[in-house]
Amino acid sequence: MDLQKAKIYLEKLNREFARMASDPDNIMRIDIDIMASYVRDLYDAVLSEDAGHAHRHETNTVRKPRVEPPPAPAPPVVVAAPPAPAPPVVVPLPPPVVVPPPLPVQTVAPAPPPAQPVVPSPPTVEHQPEPIVAAPAPKKYEAPSAAIEALFEEKEAKELSEKLSELPISNLTKAIALNDRLLLTSELFAGDGKAFEATIGAINGLESYEDAQAYLIDNCVVRYHWTDKKKAEPAKNFIKLVRRRFK
Repeated sequence: MDLQKAKIYLEKLNREFARMASDPDNIMRIDIDIMASYVRDLYDAVLSEDAGHAHRHETNTVRKPRVEPPPAPAPPVVVAAPPAPAPPVVVPLPPPVVVPPPLPVQTVAPAPPPAQPVVPSPPTVEHQPEPIVAAPAPKKYEAPSAAIEALFEEKEAKELSEKLSELPISNLTKAIALNDRLLLTSELFAGDGKAFEATIGAINGLESYEDAQAYLIDNCVVRYHWTDKKKAEPAKNFIKLVRRRFK
């Protein structure tokens, strides 16, 4: 080995390694290539010197035939004697268990339950049926005036829509919608909802249209001024519903 060259290359490697270790974040590709070249130079120098030395050593040395040592004799096989059988284990029997005679069972009568306090039941309130408002008996009336007769005048339906509007109804309460109820109450009954409901219930309980006409004349037409110009048209529509009730 050329020690002088090896020393030079090792010093270069140490200097380059110390420089790279002082600033490891800024190692560039050229720095790596320089280190690799130093390593290759050192390796080539060592390899060339080592190869020449090995060649000279092989030329000056006479190889001797290799004498194999005789094999060692195998150790004798020792056969172990089988173990002696273990003596039998004698388990002592447990003493007999003496069961004592059963004790007589004493029956204890259960204690009576505590007396419950008697709570008086609340007095029963008999359900009072709602009073049934009977329809007033129709009154006899004199011949109505021309304005009243105009309210109850029945025109013959010619158009299909008019014929459909003349179909009979079985119950005025169910036939009149909520909005119509409010409108009729306001226009024909001076806003008195109880008077409107009483009139509907009374008409539902009558037997004929003539009785209903008499009831309206005696209780509604004159009292609420249905013959006025502003009330005549809604009054005719209401009377038309009453007429359909008895068809």
